Amino acid sequence: MTVDSNTTGPEEPKSPAFGIGNFLFAIVLAFLVFLLVAAMVRHRFFRGGHPHRITMSQPQAPIPT
Repeated sequence: MTVDSNTTGPEEPKSPAFGIGNFLFAIVLAFLVFLLVAAMVRHRFFRGGHPHRITMSQPQAPIPT
């Protein structure tokens, strides 16, 4: 008598490679990145527009060697 080693039963349908959970995660992540970039652009171009630099009122002494 031969016993079949494949006793797992019928195969379940395979889910798509990029499931609905991953799709929703990608949408939320893309939205958050969009908000971050929009805030950075708004701050850079519409609120002053200059990079933050440290200004020195007096010249610094040279570093002793």
